[in-house]
Amino acid sequence: MKTHSILIFTLAAMCAVSFSGCALFKRKQPPPVQTIAASPVSGTELDPANTEKLRHGETMRAYPVSRYVDPRDPNLMHEAHIVYRKENPAAWNLTPHAPTVVPLGPVLALSDPTEKTELLPAEVEQKMAAQNRLMAALIEQNETLTAELSRLKSEITKFRESQTTTAKPEKQ
Repeated sequence: MKTHSILIFTLAAMCAVSFSGCALFKRKQPPPVQTIAASPVSGTELDPANTEKLRHGETMRAYPVSRYVDPRDPNLMHEAHIVYRKENPAAWNLTPHAPTVVPLGPVLALSDPTEKTELLPAEVEQKMAAQNRLMAALIEQNETLTAELSRLKSEITKFRESQTTTAKPEKQ
């Protein structure tokens, strides 16, 4: 019985030591890491609107596929699923929509005056005469409209005068 009590005492002591030992060797949890959102640095990131001006994204397509038997192994059947295919890879935009101005530097070649395609004096005279006719027609139309406006103004003033005289009773 004495051995039995010593055995129980030893077992109880071992349990107490082992449970207390677990608390001693527990790893301390590190404090939670606080993530701070980094503010964008000027000149390092491109906004999505300007990205398409520089580079085309890849084009992806999804194709739904029904159940089918594997053509290589008739013992296998594939269940319906979606197959994704890259249609066009990402590439640089070599033809932007906005006109691009590239400074080319000084012009070193002299142009040959004999190769210039200028209008001949007769063609210039014809175009000037056509412009003069058009301008004369516009001036005549403007004068006609101005005369019509002045006539309408005088009729309006006469009408208003006649309205005021009929509206006022005459004193006797």
